Amino acid sequence: MQLYLVASSLITRMLIIMRPLSWLLMAGLILAVPVYASTAELLWTSGFPLVCLLLLVVALTIYSRKLQRSNALLLSEQQTLQHFLQQSDDVIAILNNERQAVYLNPQLSDKLTDIKQLPLFLDRQCTQLLLPKLELEQNWQGEAWLKASDGASIPLSLAITRQQQDKQSYLLIGRDISKWQLLQQQTEHGSMRDQQTGLQSQALLTEHLQTCIDFSNEHQPRFALLLLKFSKLLTSQSDKPAESLHNLLQPLSEQLKLMTNNSYILGRCGIDIFAVIVPPHLCNQRQPEINLNRLGYQLLSLTDRIPTANNKKTFQTTVGISIYPADGKSPAELMLAAQNALQYAARMGHNGLQFADISIQQRAPEYLALETEIQKALLQGEFDVYYQPRVSIASNRVIGYEALLRWHSPKRGTLMPQHFISVADDTGLSVQLDKLVFKKCCDQLQYWQQTGMNRGRISLNVAIESFRQNDFVEQLAKQLTNSGINADQFELELHEDILLQADSSTEKKLLQLTTLGFHLTLDNFGTGVSSLSALQHFPLHGLKIAPAFVKDMEHNEQQRNITASLIRLASYLQLDVIASGIENEMQAYLLHVMGCDILQGHMFSKALPAAEIPALLARENKLLRKEVS
Repeated sequence: MQLYLVASSLITRMLIIMRPLSWLLMAGLILAVPVYASTAELLWTSGFPLVCLLLLVVALTIYSRKLQRSNALLLSEQQTLQHFLQQSDDVIAILNNERQAVYLNPQLSDKLTDIKQLPLFLDRQCTQLLLPKLELEQNWQGEAWLKASDGASIPLSLAITRQQQDKQSYLLIGRDISKWQLLQQQTEHGSMRDQQTGLQSQALLTEHLQTCIDFSNEHQPRFALLLLKFSKLLTSQSDKPAESLHNLLQPLSEQLKLMTNNSYILGRCGIDIFAVIVPPHLCNQRQPEINLNRLGYQLLSLTDRIPTANNKKTFQTTVGISIYPADGKSPAELMLAAQNALQYAARMGHNGLQFADISIQQRAPEYLALETEIQKALLQGEFDVYYQPRVSIASNRVIGYEALLRWHSPKRGTLMPQHFISVADDTGLSVQLDKLVFKKCCDQLQYWQQTGMNRGRISLNVAIESFRQNDFVEQLAKQLTNSGINADQFELELHEDILLQADSSTEKKLLQLTTLGFHLTLDNFGTGVSSLSALQHFPLHGLKIAPAFVKDMEHNEQQRNITASLIRLASYLQLDVIASGIENEMQAYLLHVMGCDILQGHMFSKALPAAEIPALLARENKLLRKEVS
């Protein structure tokens, strides 16, 4: 019995240690010892409970040791996991249902602005996009941005798992991919640049061609691709080290940059082929082949600037040119057309140039010859100014003139502007022609004022290139001062493209011109898409109806309605209206009825040299005297 009590005491102490099994063991003792047993029975049965208790002690001892080993293993695994989380390059977080941080590893807590708030962990837009997806799906993977404590945004490759246990939680595992993105950008940059020359690669050139296609419009419909090939570049250097090729390509690319003055898009699209893209805003002339032909021959002379051994040329150059959209409507088509032209130029021999369009190739020499003749004509004084009268229907008198240029060419005869002005515009010679016309008009006005034959303003057509000159207003003011003529004696006809392509300096120039006293008129009104807005935003005094609306207006009701609307609009805006191209009395009558009083055209008089103006005015005075009598 005493042994039984000792064992019971020992077991009780163990039960205190092993509390989870205490109720089970106590129940075992109660069952093992009957309450109503006699003394004899108790003695007889006392040995069996002792054996049971000893077995329980052994079992509990074994279980305790296993539990200790399991706890030790679990603790070791926890320490290993904790060490891994602390040393991991990944950012790891556990968030509760309110999306507040329950756990953050050091990689994340060091970077966060506020480790307790998820909205600072992911930007607002990212959070708004993710939460609905996580409600539908357990997992999400993608890229997100982490807002760091210094305010910088760090890109993460992120995986989020929604845990649905007693309470909803989120496990976030992410990796900083900023270095990878930087490496990718550097790789892409390297693939977009030619390693030997630093020029753009063919892939990037293709993108630029597509961009030019996308941005071309009715005002800037064309652009060009020029390919420059050094046909003997490799064969002439085959007996030299490989780096000699680089030694030649590098100076060639530098000379190409200097020649084009960073105005064009430059690239390298072959071992010995360079590319030049002339964008739409630099290729919007009426005859772009003139400047393209000149640029092509400049490229052909590029190799003359490169020093070679013994000053001997060891390679030849050829140029092929394609123009959008005539030669192709996609980057691939334009490139193929330029390559075909390049091959044709190579068959022509040394320093050949070829347009993809054969008709342009045939016209280009003529345009170049015309350009040379215009330059020579300016020096030799072959240009003269003719004056076409403007008549007021109300008074039946001449009230002004339009100055029109004539070229008395010894080779071509007397030419009107439509035969040469486009070449002058495309080559920049129109600037010199405008200065010449203005000076001649100032001199003529001075003479008419002295002789009493002055009849109102002289109208001058202003070339777009002239207006774009920085000193345009200053040059006009200087000429007025030298001639002693007031600016209010002149009317400047501005092409709609000047206003449609206006920049910050356009309105400033227009205000300066009106301050000086010039009368500003919008030429060919009704043909531009933004003429109405131009009337509102710019200080104009009048508009000139395009001849296209006057032609056949007596036979076309729609043209009459449009013309009448334009005249009414000008009247509402208190602008003067001039109609040109009047060929017959019916046109003059209709325009007069519509409210247009100032008319100009062959019905009244063709353009006359200054020497014939006195006779015109004499006939007018004679007619007026007859009417009075």
